[in-house]
Amino acid sequence: MSAILFEKRGHTAWITINRPEAKNTMNAEVFVGLVEAWREVRLDKNVRVAVLTASGDEDFCCGGDLGGVIRLWTGAKQPENEIEEKLLADPMMVDKAMLKQEPLYKPIIGAINGRALGGGCEITLATDVRIAAEHAVFGVPEPKAGLVPGAGTMVRLARQISYANAMKMLLTAQPVCAREAKEIGLISEVHSADNLQARAEELADIIAANAPLAMYGIKKTVLDSHTLSWEEAFKIEMEQSAMVMMSKDAREGPKAFKEKRRANFIGE
Repeated sequence: MSAILFEKRGHTAWITINRPEAKNTMNAEVFVGLVEAWREVRLDKNVRVAVLTASGDEDFCCGGDLGGVIRLWTGAKQPENEIEEKLLADPMMVDKAMLKQEPLYKPIIGAINGRALGGGCEITLATDVRIAAEHAVFGVPEPKAGLVPGAGTMVRLARQISYANAMKMLLTAQPVCAREAKEIGLISEVHSADNLQARAEELADIIAANAPLAMYGIKKTVLDSHTLSWEEAFKIEMEQSAMVMMSKDAREGPKAFKEKRRANFIGE
């Protein structure tokens, strides 16, 4: 059974962490599978949006597999298969899986179906629109074990929500429930577990119907300009605006509106 399920439905790529029997923790196969999935999303022009979710109804992802990758990285365990060798051979594999090394400028929806702890919370921060089941919780418990959430959270969290709320999560290492996560701006929506996947599909369809170059330009501008000066940020915005305005899709949109029909965007 694959630890990462990858499926394309129309313009949407569905990426599912598939280790429910192990709380969907991240082992070597999950990290390598995520890297391969992100690469496919990045390269396939037909894919306009990705949904990241997990199997089961209890856990989204409860961090790294303590008996697997943690022992591999500390040298307490030798690689036992090709996947584990592949993980150890590339020191940037985790950064690639968590979208730290190379940003993905296509929209990503996080459909959080349960507990998102440690690495599960960290990869949630790499998504854009985040919806969660009512029973989901989010937290970075690493400090309780003498560690730090170093897969992006110490940088991303305080840039995505308020400083005070970010530091409370980081320094207390206590989880927050889905409702509180929405209140502090960590996630976008809360839904019943039964409705989560349907809502994710609905959002994916809404986003995929928009012009893909516009979606790319918006996300690239937001990510690349986030910590720059106003002058530098507006320069990036202007560059992306010019790129989109010169596209065939920018001509198709107003034309479709005038003709009272649905636009046929092609990503060019």
